[in-house]
Amino acid sequence: MRQTAQILKKLLADGELNSSDTELLADYRTPEVRAELDVWGDELGFTLVDMRGKVYLVPFTDSELLSFSLRDIRESESKSDSLRDAFLQCYIITTILWKFYGGKNLNPKRIHFLQVKDVVETLDERFSDIAVLRSADIMETEYEINFSQIASYWGALPIDDPQSPQRRKTRVGVVRSACRLLERQKLFYFIDEGREVRPTERLDDLMIGYYLDMQRIEEIHELFDSTEEISDAPTE
Repeated sequence: MRQTAQILKKLLADGELNSSDTELLADYRTPEVRAELDVWGDELGFTLVDMRGKVYLVPFTDSELLSFSLRDIRESESKSDSLRDAFLQCYIITTILWKFYGGKNLNPKRIHFLQVKDVVETLDERFSDIAVLRSADIMETEYEINFSQIASYWGALPIDDPQSPQRRKTRVGVVRSACRLLERQKLFYFIDEGREVRPTERLDDLMIGYYLDMQRIEEIHELFDSTEEISDAPTE
């Protein structure tokens, strides 16, 4: 039980066990400890992913104790942010992950770095695409998200503020905010003075080894590719 408690404490604090945790990794691989960790996972709402010699703690999306809520996302930069800001952050993060891991082969990772300005351009295209906007009714029905309102909010934001590069309420600023949220979770890091982001090894492991099984890859492509089908459909 003590070994299990030590492992759980480490995982809750750092999110992973790595090569520097030799004794904990050895204990983790014993059947008794694994069984006890499985019980804790059921109770707290998490699973453990063993990938390339590391062990990652991954909360379930419905875990009240460990997962991120919309309120957490809203308040990640400022307590004054609205629910609309939180939905926009979620969509930006989804778009960024799609650009990194949207490949259609056994290794879905297709790029190794991404410039913030490229993310802004992609979002500009999607928020101005009639096909995307025509899918808003579906998203609002299924997810209770008013996508058209989010698109209008994005369109009203200035692209950047050269006089105040740290300003948050610009398109560049809100993209950086989304990236900082992932950076705090040790999933991204900034380079080139904040103009470029790269995924960490942790994010690569979790996306390729857990999140992006074939079913999830198909779901992501349905979300982002369905707009192409809509735009090809005949109009009256």
